Amino acid sequence: RMTATRRDLWTLMFGMAALASLATLSFVATPVKFVAQDVPIAHLLAVGRVTFRASLALEVILIVSLLVTAEKQSRYLTCFAASVLAFQWIVLMPGLDERTLARMAGTPLTQSSLHHWWIMLDIARLAIYALIVGMAARQIARPNI
Repeated sequence: RMTATRRDLWTLMFGMAALASLATLSFVATPVKFVAQDVPIAHLLAVGRVTFRASLALEVILIVSLLVTAEKQSRYLTCFAASVLAFQWIVLMPGLDERTLARMAGTPLTQSSLHHWWIMLDIARLAIYALIVGMAARQIARPNI
């Protein structure tokens, strides 16, 4: 059986991993690839499709890990993050994927708010993971009485 301090350390670690991976994949790797010189947009979009699916797999593993280690509010927050992620993939991703495939085929596209919604929900997940990390850090720093 895990002690409270050990659980909090694991929660802190998994929360930091979720926070860092989401931040780097969504807000660094994804936009930066589009500044690559002499790479066709279709290739960049194909790489993006693979990256998004890999990041989903990683985040699901981290969410399951958080559900095992987190307690109380952190567990509820983890469930909320999982719900946001599920919404993104079930509701938004089919439309985004359709647009990506059309763009890769050279089809001109009209404006869409799907990317804006995706980004806002990624920011919400970042905030949730930051809260989980902060709560775990406070628990670890709290003197044992």
